[in-house]
Amino acid sequence: MLELFYIPEVILSVGVLLVIVIDLYLQKHKYISFFLIQLLLIIASLYALTEVPQQNYSSYEFSEFTSLIKFILLVGAIIIFQYTYQHLNYLNSLKIEYFTISILGLVGTMVMISAYSLLMLYLGIELLSLALYALIGFNKHSGLSSEAAIKYYVLGAMSSGILLFGISLIYGFTGSINYFEIADQIRNINSTSVQYLGIIFGLIFITASLCFKFGAAPFHIWVPDIYQGSLISTTILLSTLPKIAVFIVFLKLYFIPFMALEYVWSDILIFIGIASIIIGSIFALTQENIKRLLAYSAISNIGFIILAMALVSNDGLHASLYYTIVYSFTALASFGVVTHITSNSHGIEDISDLAGLSKTHPYFALLILITMLSSAGIPPLIGFHAKLMVIQALINNSYILLSIIVVLMTVVSAYYYLRVIKTVYFEERENLISTYTSSNILLSINVILLLGLGIFPFILFDTTNFLVNLLTVISI
Repeated sequence: MLELFYIPEVILSVGVLLVIVIDLYLQKHKYISFFLIQLLLIIASLYALTEVPQQNYSSYEFSEFTSLIKFILLVGAIIIFQYTYQHLNYLNSLKIEYFTISILGLVGTMVMISAYSLLMLYLGIELLSLALYALIGFNKHSGLSSEAAIKYYVLGAMSSGILLFGISLIYGFTGSINYFEIADQIRNINSTSVQYLGIIFGLIFITASLCFKFGAAPFHIWVPDIYQGSLISTTILLSTLPKIAVFIVFLKLYFIPFMALEYVWSDILIFIGIASIIIGSIFALTQENIKRLLAYSAISNIGFIILAMALVSNDGLHASLYYTIVYSFTALASFGVVTHITSNSHGIEDISDLAGLSKTHPYFALLILITMLSSAGIPPLIGFHAKLMVIQALINNSYILLSIIVVLMTVVSAYYYLRVIKTVYFEERENLISTYTSSNILLSINVILLLGLGIFPFILFDTTNFLVNLLTVISI
């Protein structure tokens, strides 16, 4: 049992408590506390890479697959925290509590992806949700932030209730909350029985709740308001780490306990996926606020992920995992650039605030150009390969009509990405635009990866293929 104290989530849980105590004595030296937090994340990420023997407890899993996903989450957190520290410090709003709460949410994501029971999954989701409630409302001087926090709390509580109801139905009709035991029970139940129907209803409730957490249509109504009302540092967190965690939960749930119900959840997810792509692409066209634009962009991208996953094929699974990682890279780069730019001593809000950036700060204009082109799926950037893989998976599985719709929506989405580029390069406005250069190297690497991985896509392709193979082993 001693090795359990070396898993990343335990290290983070214990370490963050120590940082909180230390910070009480370092009120005037926030950078020291932040250094300790980053050091804690680095240590946890190194332990995530250590060889972990396959251990499946009744509620929790330790495997190479979950370890690699945790490593990705931790590296993402290190990058996000660096952007956040520089941004909050620049705005004179730096508080170490922000990072400690974020770490608790990060622990929640790790519990979610390692969960092997529905109850443990619920606990992980709630831990993440509690952290997000606090982070969304962190800017107490903003009415939009308070409104966003209340809205997310109310809707999140409803979503958690729906999830708990779905779990109750599954437990009531199978007598178990363990993933593999549920799978065995479903295979042995008569498909025409009331018990079987009850399990299907439970699956539908769980799917609806997870789609809310994912920000997929038609459960997306909270996404634009929360993205707009939150600090940009919170938005970058919302758009990356929780999305990866929820996606992994989707994979484990559908391909382990509910694999026998593929014909049910596959059709549901196809509808949700295509609805997310259409709604996200169409509504983004009319947005003037940069964070609302990126919110609808996130909804559309989530649709691509869900649609590929719903194909229940090896190429679809590979495409969905590939797209998830690419979207996370792109979101980090997009929001990372935005965190570095201020207009009139305030953070960027509207797209028009970026007018004239190419003349005053051509380097940052170039970074925006690359991120927007990648988001639009323009070759040779990595976003092109991600969208292409989803379209190819649809065609390979004979979903020709859906592939045509996806291509059309990709063209539509390209318009609003190009509109941002047009504002940056071809519009002028008397704005006092400023930037800070504290983390330019990290930001540059982040953006260059979009180009580098696009030119050499096999690097990420092989990585995601390896992860898919690991997941297949786990699900057997």
